[in-house]
Amino acid sequence: MRRRLEARRNLVAKIAVAALPAALLLAACGPPAPVVGADEPGPVRLSFFAFGDTGVVPNSIGRSMQAQMRVAGVLEAEQRRRPVDAVVMLGDNFYPSGLLEKELEPRVRENLVRPYCVFLALDGPESARVADACEPSRRGERPVPLYAVLGNHDMGMPESPRLQREVVPRFVPNWHVPAQAIEVIELADSNLQPGVSLILYDPVVLAESGDGAALERALRSARGPWRILAGHYPIRDGHPGPWIAKTLAGIDVPVHLHLAGHDHNLQIGVSAPDRPYLQVVAGSGASMRPIKHPLFGGRFALIQPGFSRIDLVGEGDAARLVVSLVALPVSNLAFWIAPRVVSRWSVGLDGDVREEPIPGVAN
Repeated sequence: MRRRLEARRNLVAKIAVAALPAALLLAACGPPAPVVGADEPGPVRLSFFAFGDTGVVPNSIGRSMQAQMRVAGVLEAEQRRRPVDAVVMLGDNFYPSGLLEKELEPRVRENLVRPYCVFLALDGPESARVADACEPSRRGERPVPLYAVLGNHDMGMPESPRLQREVVPRFVPNWHVPAQAIEVIELADSNLQPGVSLILYDPVVLAESGDGAALERALRSARGPWRILAGHYPIRDGHPGPWIAKTLAGIDVPVHLHLAGHDHNLQIGVSAPDRPYLQVVAGSGASMRPIKHPLFGGRFALIQPGFSRIDLVGEGDAARLVVSLVALPVSNLAFWIAPRVVSRWSVGLDGDVREEPIPGVAN
């Protein structure tokens, strides 16, 4: 009798466990709650999202409950609430070893089109092959540029860099990976005035060739006056962090913000006091890892999935670049907990860095 009762309890438990993901999946598929503390930091002239390490290997079971899809859902909701002008993807776009020709179509569909549908242009020569992953109801009013750098995992297969640079744009025309180790993108503000130079770069390539001059040329050629560096690697212990810090310290051109992924978490740092700039890690777009090497000048760190939002606000001497880190709950099952702004910092044109209050959140 006892054995039969135990067997019956085990069967009931198995049925409950099997049914639980489906029930939670239905709940998780609804629109995410508004981001707590996401009120505009001022009159916004230009905005973009930045996040990295999103190239998880897709699976069909519980897909919308994975961290990548949860983060993507909040990004989509935020894009509808307060649209951005660009998206910057900070590398490791396709795990575990980059893109393979034979996997190209399903990986583009699952790693780009399905999660980031709201941002995409799907009018390329191969777009019809993946467009079914972007339901018409999820498409945005207009596509925005997707600027992507390559991470270490993107370099595992010899064909991966070429496929990301040359072939992915046939599916997603607004996807762009630099052809060289460094490229300057000039972003126009809401008044169509130049103001923000986005410098996409690969510090490993530059460090291993000892080509600090290329970084200096790019910074000097950037129209600015705001200069933002975006690459896969943070400025911390471990190659190429010290090379980045030393090279930037020797260039007398202001840098206001350095964006990176690689570390699967959210961090803020401030460089040396004599020439300060903000350092941001937003590498938890799909998974999380412990913080083994804090940023140089670290001010904030959190091991949760999320992304960063960068806003250029204000005019004249009052203008600032404002960085907001948005975090989601760690558990895929905690869908009732709203995402929130967990840290907000800003930098002025002259390099003054400060922590900003978050509306509705006690600092």
